[in-house]
Parts: sequence; C-alpha cells; structure tokens
Amino acid sequence: MVEKKKNAVAIRCHQIGEAEKKLYSFVAEYFGKENTFFVMNVDPATVKVPEGYNHIIFNHETILSSEQLYWPQDVAWKCGDYCYYAMFNALSGYAYFWLIEPDIKFCCDTAETFFEDFETQEADFLAPKFGRALETLPFYSTARVLESPPMSCLFGITRMNPAAIHKLVNTRQNLSEKFYKEKIPPSQYPNDEIFVSTVGARLGLRCAPMDKLSSFNFLLFSVDPNVYFLEQDVKDVKGKFIVHPFMDGESFINKKMRRFEGVLNQSFPLLDFMAQSINKCSDEKLKEVLREKFRKRLQDCV
Repeated sequence: MVEKKKNAVAIRCHQIGEAEKKLYSFVAEYFGKENTFFVMNVDPATVKVPEGYNHIIFNHETILSSEQLYWPQDVAWKCGDYCYYAMFNALSGYAYFWLIEPDIKFCCDTAETFFEDFETQEADFLAPKFGRALETLPFYSTARVLESPPMSCLFGITRMNPAAIHKLVNTRQNLSEKFYKEKIPPSQYPNDEIFVSTVGARLGLRCAPMDKLSSFNFLLFSVDPNVYFLEQDVKDVKGKFIVHPFMDGESFINKKMRRFEGVLNQSFPLLDFMAQSINKCSDEKLKEVLREKFRKRLQDCV
C-alpha cells in the first residue's frame, strides 16, 4: 500500500456557492476536512464564509502585500500562483499543496480515484498540458520579461511542492519591482500559467504534465472561452474523466453576461452611433421609431 503524504487542498474562488461547497466536500473525503480550504483573493469585508469551512482570505494588504508583489486590477483572475503564496504563508507541515478551480468536475464517485495516482509522484509542480508554450497563446508575449524559453500549462488544477514556492515568490517580487519602477503596462505582466511554467523550468524545478501521469482522460478539459459543459452535457459521462469548465445554471449565466458586457463595452462605434442618432433627433416621434428599430435589430441577432 502506497504511503499517503500530508497534502493541503484549496478551492480557488471569489465567492462560495453550492458548486464550491460541493467540490470542497468531494475533495475533503480524500484529504480530510482539516486539510481542505477555500483560498480567496478578495476584500475580507465583501465575503462571508459559511460556518464549518476552512478558508484563507488574502489581498494586497492581508497575508500578501502590493508593496512586494505587483497587483494589477485583474490579479485575482490572472495570478493564481498568488494563492499558492498565501497558502505558503498561512500553512505549514505539508508535503504538497493542491489548487483547484471551482469549475472542475471529477466524473468518478470518489476523490481517491483521481488523487491516488499522484501519491508516488515527486514533481515540484504538476499541471495539465505542461510544456513549451505555443505562440498563439494570449499571454505568450508576456514571457519576454522572463528571459527564458516560454513554457505554459493549464491552471485549473495544479499541485506544488511548498519547498519550491519561495523561489517563485522571489522571482515574482523581482519582476514586480521592475514593473513598478519602469511603469510597464499591466497587460504585459505574466499570468500564472506562463510565469510558473517558464520560471519553474528556468530554476530547475521538477515540472511535469499532470495529464500524462494520470489514469484519467483529460479530453474534456478545456480553456477555450467558447467551450463549457452544463450538467446535461456530461450527465452520462462516468468514470475516469475530468471536465473543465463545468457550470451550473447560475455560473453559466454570470460568465456569459460578463463576456457580453466586456464585448459590449468594446463596441464603442456602434453604441456611440446609436446614442448620437437618437439624442440629436429633434422629432420625438422619429426618435422613438429609430429607437424601436435599433432595439428590434439587436433582438434579431439573438
């Protein structure tokens, strides 16, 4: 029988709903409730953690500091590795840390079926699809500041050796100082996938592709923004499959509305034309006719 190492597992999230609670309970069956956490990069005043759930809440002035780490506006989404740094500061005595996003679905009945594959794996960093970065990746250009061959991975589920974290933190801090001093645009700050993979390889950390070491099928594991899986899409998928992103109805609507608002806000010429056409029309009847025709045309698109 393989000796089970002491691992901490954290669900990376910004709010705690039914999906987050369900995943928390699922992984706690294997790791133990005392070793299971929510890790949240949020303002502590804006979130209420239900009773009975362990949690690590951090931000630019709690546990971590924006004086030492660069803190772009989208840091909670962009820099999942900051969750590892918060765990490192808050926890001790663990052989490995796991970090899991809440839109992961394990299609097996017990967490043991997935996680036992990794009890004998001693890599410092495990992540799906770890390897050379493709130039088509959205964050590929940000690797230039890392001065190493760009590497990448998928960050939906990862495992890290706490002993390796201080090396990554030091590099992030040096990079942060550079961004602050040279006023480099936040868009050029490397995201978690590019940073950890590229720097980890450069520093000689033992990094490996999780999907190659697992007995699970990762074909339904995607980061394409246009790909998602609802309950009815995967209700018949059973056994050794891992799905990402898996969404309940509320998560699906919220995500699509965020994308819609983003696209809409970038459609300035159209929005400006509509607003100017209506506002500058002196005839109230014509104004209403035009407004209705604009509305109907937009409705036709959906």
